[in-house]
Amino acid sequence: MIIESTTIQLLQVVFLALKPTERWRAVRHPFNASSAAEGWLTVFAMVALIIAVILMIWLTAKRRRSEDIIKRKIDELTAANEKLQQEIDKLGQQKPAEVSEQMPSEELDESEEPVAIQKG
Repeated sequence: MIIESTTIQLLQVVFLALKPTERWRAVRHPFNASSAAEGWLTVFAMVALIIAVILMIWLTAKRRRSEDIIKRKIDELTAANEKLQQEIDKLGQQKPAEVSEQMPSEELDESEEPVAIQKG
């Protein structure tokens, strides 16, 4: 409230201090840089904004590529899983005798003795 009234009064004083030609110039070109530092600040802000937009686009593209790679891997694993499931189903449908013939026996021969593995 106090700041608003002070700001308005300050603007009125500045406006009244200008000559009529200066007022018209100020009205026609409200965004003129009053100092060189202001111009450089504007240029810096624009460059920073452009760099930020470029980085955002680059990161979005990178994320999409990584998502596509992950989707392809999931599809490959799904296909492999389906193949394995079909093989399991085929083995389950075969007669138990056929399965035992196909699978190597894991029993030890009577002549063989178990070998102990030494750690160390």
